Amino acid sequence: MKRLTAATLATSALVFGASVLVGSSRASSGAQVSYICSAADKQFIETVSSQMVQLSYWSDALVSHDVDPATVIRQARSEAGQIGATRPQDRTLHATRDLLSSMFVEYSKAVAASAAGRSGDGHMKSAWRLAGSSHQLLTGARAGLAQQGCDVSPLLSS
Repeated sequence: MKRLTAATLATSALVFGASVLVGSSRASSGAQVSYICSAADKQFIETVSSQMVQLSYWSDALVSHDVDPATVIRQARSEAGQIGATRPQDRTLHATRDLLSSMFVEYSKAVAASAAGRSGDGHMKSAWRLAGSSHQLLTGARAGLAQQGCDVSPLLSS
């Protein structure tokens, strides 16, 4: 259970830290990228921000034994579904949607494995990797999306 707690906290940190690396590599590539900011894109940002807060809540509740693993698994899968149901038009946000939805599913698998007495490390590593990739994409697109009217800062700080 201590590993799961550490992994949960580290996942959040990884998502935010990894974006710096990806953002740097995209900026130096010299490729011209265009961004859009539609109502669907803004809704995606709001939905993901809300789901990240909820994931943090459920993870903390699991660590403090205030909730059973089955509830956290259901919630993480539900949150993945809610993120997956969004339809961002910006290609970076679309890619981020797929990564984050998969991250929530991998996290639920890690919790399920841990609850069953198995190692959830592989799933947690996958969740971290997906979170890191999402953070990198968002960091690289932050300025371009902001110019179009979409502020992804809440996703980078949650």
